[in-house]
Amino acid sequence: MEKYLILIKKFDNLNEAAYEVIIDQLYDLGVEGVEIKTPWTQKELDEVNGDYFDIENNADETIINAYITEETFLINKASIDRLIGDYEISGVEEESKWLLAYQKYFNIMKPGKRFVIVPAWMEYEPKENELIIKIDPSIAFGTGSHPTTKNVLLLMEEMDFIGKKVVDVGAGSGILSYGASLLGAKDILVIDNDLDAIKVSKENLTHIECIEYKINDLLDGIDNKFDIIIANIVADVIVLLSDYLEVNLSSGGVFLVSGIIENKWPIVFQKILSKGLVLEKMIKEQDWVTAKFIKE
Repeated sequence: MEKYLILIKKFDNLNEAAYEVIIDQLYDLGVEGVEIKTPWTQKELDEVNGDYFDIENNADETIINAYITEETFLINKASIDRLIGDYEISGVEEESKWLLAYQKYFNIMKPGKRFVIVPAWMEYEPKENELIIKIDPSIAFGTGSHPTTKNVLLLMEEMDFIGKKVVDVGAGSGILSYGASLLGAKDILVIDNDLDAIKVSKENLTHIECIEYKINDLLDGIDNKFDIIIANIVADVIVLLSDYLEVNLSSGGVFLVSGIIENKWPIVFQKILSKGLVLEKMIKEQDWVTAKFIKE
């Protein structure tokens, strides 16, 4: 059994775009899993009045926990030292333990007015009109805490999903597909090019009958038209996905996009406009943009 190490790095002042770059470089150096704990903003705390956040454990700094085998760490230690400087090291004897370690950072959250995201290992008694998304993200992206996911859910709450055909491109944990089903979508296609992500989605959505899963590169080879296309991925991939809108998005359909770093928003915006869509709403939080487009 391989021995894993946890590299614990704390930052006093680090914006989201900066730590995303650091995480990408850590993966290049052999890190196999990353957990991020960031301080909740005063706005978030004010909105929920402590009902959904564990306020006592609110960090006053950004903490990155990186999981790496001891062998890989020793090979790449010099490069890791140069990248993140001073850090703490903790040992984990079994792979299964680090795969479960993220659980302590994943708490009950209410990103908007209706959706409540509940970890699969926790119990929660819903209040009136709340919609419960109960998931275990495992190694896939999507817990609802990141602005990209949270703001898609905010826009979804305002939309009519009843009877709609939906495709979730780059579905990750399946959290957005889960939300679409709760809002009344009739048919949902879950797409990811990562087999592990599809497995996680299936585990989270196993109780939902209207969902189909497909390992695919964007919408290649798919001729179906959808009322709603959701893509919480990255700007460059959204630009590529926009080329499918003429074939795959119904007239009057909605294109929900997120995962866009602010400095790439103009490129994404112009590309989608060139496909005959109009911007209906845009949310900017920190360095991230989420937007809703309509096909005229």
